[in-house]
Amino acid sequence: MNAQPWKADHWSVSPHNFDAAVAVEPHRVELHDITIRDGEECADLAYNVNDKVRIAEALAATGLKRTELFLTVPGWLEAVRAIMARQLPLDLYVDWNPERVERALDLGVRHIMIWYLIGEHQQTHYLGKSRAELEQVAADQIAAAVDAGCHANLFMPEVSRTALEHIRSAVEMARDMGAKAVTMVDSYGVMRPPAVSYVVGKMKQWSGLDVDVHCHNDFGLSTANVLAAYDAGAVGLNVCVNGVGYRAGNAPLDEVAAALEILYGVDTGVNLAMLPALSRLVADITGIECGYFKPIVGDGAFSVERWGGTAKLAAAGERPLAFAFEPEVVGRSPRVVVGKWSDLGAVEKKLTDLGLTASPQQLQNILLSSQRAGIAHHRPLKDDEFLAIALAGGAVDSQ
Repeated sequence: MNAQPWKADHWSVSPHNFDAAVAVEPHRVELHDITIRDGEECADLAYNVNDKVRIAEALAATGLKRTELFLTVPGWLEAVRAIMARQLPLDLYVDWNPERVERALDLGVRHIMIWYLIGEHQQTHYLGKSRAELEQVAADQIAAAVDAGCHANLFMPEVSRTALEHIRSAVEMARDMGAKAVTMVDSYGVMRPPAVSYVVGKMKQWSGLDVDVHCHNDFGLSTANVLAAYDAGAVGLNVCVNGVGYRAGNAPLDEVAAALEILYGVDTGVNLAMLPALSRLVADITGIECGYFKPIVGDGAFSVERWGGTAKLAAAGERPLAFAFEPEVVGRSPRVVVGKWSDLGAVEKKLTDLGLTASPQQLQNILLSSQRAGIAHHRPLKDDEFLAIALAGGAVDSQ
């Protein structure tokens, strides 16, 4: 490992992340994208087969090695057939849905999620069946998947509200039946990061299997919880492009991938520079825009009104200190706007971008006029508005 992993060519993060007291030894990680599968659970979107294929192709091009598809939505067979036919360099997971999964197996699928709704109240009041009966069904399905030559993963909704004794029984059963992995599911996003680490650690200890995690975002903690799971040794981290998913969504791919690469020093295999294009593709397909304040891919993520400090750090050869990480790492560029809070550095940069120059006094006058105009407009100035102010303030062609 780099002697100073917190400082690289394009970022400078906290060295405390790598202090022996808190550092996490990098271990195998597989980002398991569920944009297609959990997108099916989103109330405000409906994919067609072509949408699913386009997303799968884009995921593979970005470096993802795992994605998932429900066998419960019309068009499932056509989607499985189309994705498998493209022979993408990623594993397609599907749910074990009797009388349908056989068709997926015929098309070459070999990665199976065995669903076991583990929450006692859900078993009693929703499914109306006993724990013993449901656990036996899951055991039989794991056995059938293993017999079919599949990688079986026991996916357990409601782990977050289930007694440890029940969780232990389920993961030990999965191990004994030949499963390769178990998934801890925080179905309603009701766990704190330390709780996620604790339960993941227990599941890993009890089963000896790979532990995956699926964390919803109802309290805005999905990224923190997924990273806490990695801290505890989780391997398969469920993520979604733009956080697409049920209710408040799931852990966003861009946040998790960038955090692992930059804050942990972990190679995820993801091409970070391709994340903005992937985000735009999914936004176009779903019709659900990515939030302005969204890290990595949001419009506001690298938008600033002040530039003087950045310019000085860049001149000193320390540009990464002006950002959490340089925007170019994730395929972005700084967006400098001029408005109510701008400084002289922002005005100078904007003038340079427009091919103009001004004297120090003119810069002051242009800045003051721009700040007043920004307040009047309730937004930063558009380029033509700033240009008009700059020319009126005496700016001239830098040539």
